[in-house]
Amino acid sequence: MDEIKKKLQEQLADFTRRSFVRHLIGGTGGNNSVRLPEGDRILITPSGVSLADAAADELIECTLDGEVIHAKEGLKPSKETGFHLGIYKLRPEVGSIFHVHPPYSTGFANLMEPLPMVTVSAAVRLKHLPCVETALPGSDDLREYLLDVVKKNPDSGAFLLKEHGIVALGPDIPGAFYKADLIEDTAKIAFVEKTLRAAKKSE
Repeated sequence: MDEIKKKLQEQLADFTRRSFVRHLIGGTGGNNSVRLPEGDRILITPSGVSLADAAADELIECTLDGEVIHAKEGLKPSKETGFHLGIYKLRPEVGSIFHVHPPYSTGFANLMEPLPMVTVSAAVRLKHLPCVETALPGSDDLREYLLDVVKKNPDSGAFLLKEHGIVALGPDIPGAFYKADLIEDTAKIAFVEKTLRAAKKSE
């Protein structure tokens, strides 16, 4: 079990750093997590640490009830841990969650309109991304708003958060990361399409 946990720690740190390199997040925002094999514990990125600097030994282990099992001195769980835990409880098939703030996706989230599925890949893999109303980061309101939308959309694997980014769910760490990456790529294409259509109409 220790060997499996170590591999998950290293993989989560790796893909978390990739999310920064892919411009899915900036500064010290965002938080990513993975469910441990027992099913009742997770690893999550710490609060106040840039995802660019994610380190395997700084990930925090806690139970699905929020009890911290292990944390490096001076670190505490992400302030969004509450909604990660809530999703894991609601969706037992989810093995990893990536919450990032990609600019194009966030722009569409602010419109509170579903992201257009402008490619075949998006239509097949994403299908539909419900929108979640805005609330302060780390607040009970944000957790409740998001979990309510998750409950109402049991077949959705990702969500747009107004003024706050996206939440991508996956069966494992790569699955969650690649879904977040696909969402942002889709948003870029949708933006280009809208821009070109507007330019064409103005000719």
